Amino acid sequence: MAKTQQNPIHLALDRNTAVRLVEQVASGLTALIEQGQLRAGDRLPSVRLFAETHSIGTSTVVEAYEQLVARGLLLVRRGAGFFIAVRGVPASPLLSFLPPEPVIDSAWLLGEMFADERVPIKAGCGWLPGKWLDGEGLHQAERRISRAPGTQQVGYGHPYGYVQLRQLISQFLANWSLDVPVEQILTTHGATQGLDLIIRTMLKRGDTVLIDDPAYCNLIPMLRLADLNVIGVPRTPTGVDTEALDTLARLHKPKMLFTTSVLHNPTGTSYTPACAMRVLQAAERHGFWVVEDDIFRELGQATDPMLAALDGLQRVIYVGSYSKTIAPSLRLGFIACHRDIARQLVHTKMVLTLTNSEITERLVHGVLTEGHHRRHVETLAASLLGAQARVNARLSEVGLTPFTTPRGGMFSWARLDGCALSARDIADRARQKGIWLAPGDFFHLSPSQETWFRFNVAYSDAPELFAFFRQL
Repeated sequence: MAKTQQNPIHLALDRNTAVRLVEQVASGLTALIEQGQLRAGDRLPSVRLFAETHSIGTSTVVEAYEQLVARGLLLVRRGAGFFIAVRGVPASPLLSFLPPEPVIDSAWLLGEMFADERVPIKAGCGWLPGKWLDGEGLHQAERRISRAPGTQQVGYGHPYGYVQLRQLISQFLANWSLDVPVEQILTTHGATQGLDLIIRTMLKRGDTVLIDDPAYCNLIPMLRLADLNVIGVPRTPTGVDTEALDTLARLHKPKMLFTTSVLHNPTGTSYTPACAMRVLQAAERHGFWVVEDDIFRELGQATDPMLAALDGLQRVIYVGSYSKTIAPSLRLGFIACHRDIARQLVHTKMVLTLTNSEITERLVHGVLTEGHHRRHVETLAASLLGAQARVNARLSEVGLTPFTTPRGGMFSWARLDGCALSARDIADRARQKGIWLAPGDFFHLSPSQETWFRFNVAYSDAPELFAFFRQL
């Protein structure tokens, strides 16, 4: 038979604080449970009695009780009331799961690195520190959306994406002289899904595609999973090697080129206007599509060319994202393309994942319109440019050669000469000293004869990193 709470509960509630009464009740009861004053099996006062005792509304009590049910602190028994739940026995530290020591390879970079928190200096990671992101803008947007009617938050979104967000994307692209109506824009679950939709929709098994070499490390396995013939076009400090591009296109008749025009991952380079024009001329001459992976556009320079704008979305399919400037947790990207291609891509998107989360889309719209984001991006771009200059200088001092002069963005690409160890061997030694490195092999189609590393400049301005290379 269930026990009954003998002593009445009296919580000190403060009506002059910003903390909601619901939260005060929930935290007060939690404290009594943790202190042992309320024990497993004790029955709480009825909702009506608790409300009368504390001079608060019954709805406040119900919401607080239900919060504790959701947290596993209370049980509800129909017709009997709310009872203190039996607390689970804490797991012994000896039985806690410890992941195995990581092997530094592409699988680790794609998966385990996101979850492995044991290495403190994340010089090889692909994201920004939380304090560099637009947390304040996101919090303001969250507060705004929490006040919106519930009917706006419970349904499926639009297949193409939240229309007001797509209108903002259209305005953003117009800043680079790309006029594109909202029906030619669709949102995606990050830029990576955008690339996947393009691959699934427009390519078939055995097709030949060209990519930057080195390239975005996720793109290489995505293309290989689709059983495509993947050929690399050498990357130079001014963009792709356009002579090599023309030769490879003539020999292999590719269906598509995947390239990054601004602040390329991993090299940090951007196209010059001359390179951009030659790439588009090659695409027209040889009849291939160009996928412009342009997720760092906001962090680039105003003079950086946009292939999609120069082409007018005739042969270029444009992929963008907000993960780098707002927060990667939002997982929201977009594609701008020809109207007919947009319809095909939306069909593939709906088959695979249905719509995007409209709550996420509204959050991004809120961040972009609350008036802080532009200044945040300007500050972030300046901070990254300064960090890149410092990191490049320090890398040069300890024997590495940066690929190019600082242009901003998240990454520096540098070569180590005169060391007999491979990049992966060096990365493994670094991990043992608490440093994550990203060896160049992760970004090449085939192993390089040179020892390259990608450095995330937001994490790489660390004395331990430079001391490690100096010891090598």
